[in-house]
Amino acid sequence: MDVIIENDRDRRTLDWLIAKVGEQGVRDAIARIPGKRRPYVSNVVKTLGLKVPPEVADPPVPREEALKRLAEIRKLIR
Repeated sequence: MDVIIENDRDRRTLDWLIAKVGEQGVRDAIARIPGKRRPYVSNVVKTLGLKVPPEVADPPVPREEALKRLAEIRKLIR
């Protein structure tokens, strides 16, 4: 399947799309993307007329992981 996946969010969204409309549904949507747009996951979602649920797009991050990421950011800005 020729979908452009740039990050974990795209991967989660593609997995959700496949569960929702099936692999063939995603392929069909890619073929219907208007104009010269590239097959980014977001364009496939728009073509299908769907809205990605928040829990798929931005799932909650466990507290420990969030604190670890904040510590890493603090190191970068000091």
